[in-house]
Amino acid sequence: MMDEWNGLADLLANLITKYASELNIDQLPDPEVSYEEAKAAISDIDNSIIA
Repeated sequence: MMDEWNGLADLLANLITKYASELNIDQLPDPEVSYEEAKAAISDIDNSIIA
């Protein structure tokens, strides 16, 4: 099953490599919400659905 995704993974890797300089990823602003804050918010939502 993993071999079926290799082609897509290779395509995405090649596209990212090709266009990384044009995307100016280093120049993007910092996100307004940190990863930890987003993860905590999602956890809170999951817990309220379960309860």
